[in-house]
Amino acid sequence: MTALTLRNIHKQYNKNTIIENLSLDISSGEFIVLVGPSGCGKSTLLRIIAGLETPDGGAIVMGDEDVTHQPAGRRSLSMVFQSYALYPHMTVRQNLSFGLKNMNTPPAEITQRIAGAAKMLKLEALLDRLPQHLSGGQRQRVAIGRSIVQQPEVFLFDEPLSNLDAALRVEMRQEIQELHNRLGNTMIYVTHDQVEAMTLADRIVVLNKGNIEQTGTPLELYNTPANLFVAEFIGTPKINVLQAEWRDGGLSISDELHFPLSRQPDGVLEGDALFVAIRPEHIRPDSSGELTFSATTRLCELQGDATLVWFTLAGQPCCLKSFQQLNYPPRHPLTMSTDARHLHLFDSAGNRVALLR
Repeated sequence: MTALTLRNIHKQYNKNTIIENLSLDISSGEFIVLVGPSGCGKSTLLRIIAGLETPDGGAIVMGDEDVTHQPAGRRSLSMVFQSYALYPHMTVRQNLSFGLKNMNTPPAEITQRIAGAAKMLKLEALLDRLPQHLSGGQRQRVAIGRSIVQQPEVFLFDEPLSNLDAALRVEMRQEIQELHNRLGNTMIYVTHDQVEAMTLADRIVVLNKGNIEQTGTPLELYNTPANLFVAEFIGTPKINVLQAEWRDGGLSISDELHFPLSRQPDGVLEGDALFVAIRPEHIRPDSSGELTFSATTRLCELQGDATLVWFTLAGQPCCLKSFQQLNYPPRHPLTMSTDARHLHLFDSAGNRVALLR
């Protein structure tokens, strides 16, 4: 297992900055997931770590060794791509052994490594098949197996499950998690799927425009987002966001809606603009909470184990997630509530605001 350190990584294309002085410490054996909107630099950062892209500035240190200018083949890491990247004319066995043969690995060791990877990934019965005769999930297992036989110190994954259907994604996600538990290697995983990020990561790194917005455990990012960008990016359905002002000891959201609070936001003065955010599952379809309000339903989405109730509040589209099977008609008047502890407050610049004790 190997720790990885990124120091002031900078990358630009045609004067467009993709990554800007990014620094990150990754512990040995840690599972790091990079998330962010399209174009935020997460795949570029992964390719820089892999040696497939050269940074315009900064350093990459694996363990105690600076590998910034080492070619990809000399870095003890392996990458799993979104597109599988299997050789179509080679069998599974040949795909697994190809890289090892190029490294002049002894035949007996190649056989041993392939057998171990095949058993781990349930590929024993598929070793003599061509990729065209495999399902998408089986092909991705082969791509992961090709990385395993290399015995790298660091595994890199670039959206490896995005081409799979929903059921296969769940299955492969579990297999990757079990693989990390068995091997204990350092893993860096790029995805746009929040469920993958939340379930796989020891820590999530949220990127935006080449910068790190926040790094933390999945629950840290979900429960205490550092800014409005992270709050809106993490969580499905998206967090509800309302504009407010601090007036008369509470949040004045509209002429008809005022949330009184027993604690004042830190550094906030009377009349200051704020954003108040509430996760959909923290809104109840009744008046049992501390803070109540009324709205009219727009749409109900029954999901079997839960219901999404969409409504408009203070001119903003909002969502309530209930773990009940509800079925309100459109334009149905509804009293809802939440508790003050579930409110996330952000200043006018979008930075988190704490409540004073």
